[in-house]
Amino acid sequence: MTLKVIVNIIGWIILLVCFGALGFSTDNPAIGVPIYTVFFALVFGLVFLYVRKHKRHEKTNQTTINLIHKIFGLILLLLAVFSPVIALRKIELPFIYNLIMFFSTAVIIGLGTLAVTMLNNTRSNSFLSRLAGFLLLIILAAIPALIATQFLITYFPSAYNALGTAYWAIVSVAVFSWWGFSLFFNKAD
Repeated sequence: MTLKVIVNIIGWIILLVCFGALGFSTDNPAIGVPIYTVFFALVFGLVFLYVRKHKRHEKTNQTTINLIHKIFGLILLLLAVFSPVIALRKIELPFIYNLIMFFSTAVIIGLGTLAVTMLNNTRSNSFLSRLAGFLLLIILAAIPALIATQFLITYFPSAYNALGTAYWAIVSVAVFSWWGFSLFFNKAD
């Protein structure tokens, strides 16, 4: 196996684990996590088999593939923005808090995109730009802990539960937004 294949397999496993982690938002995570994991493994497997079968029989239209990538990318970006609301639905926050969380998540995704752009910008590959990108990512990573310890702790039985839920939400935001941006800006060959 080549390194690219190994990295691809590891990436798909991580993605499957992240989707399976949606089971933590159920009433019984011991049952929810395996069910979500099996469900998404089946979906990924069926899509893989479908694509593999039809790749041999049809010549694909690149415009259609690009459109499908953009649609799925937007769906994943929407899922990313709604992930904290989904993760915190058990504590039944008022609508205004959910609305604030929605817009805050969109801002965090935008700032995260800016930070990654500062890190990966090859035109101005200056130390200061990269340092600012790293600092911005560190600040963004600290936001869920601050929110959990200052605000969410009153809704959860322990700080551990509040921090775990906040970080589960932010990891799902990171994974879904990264995958959504990757699909949306992907140009099929």
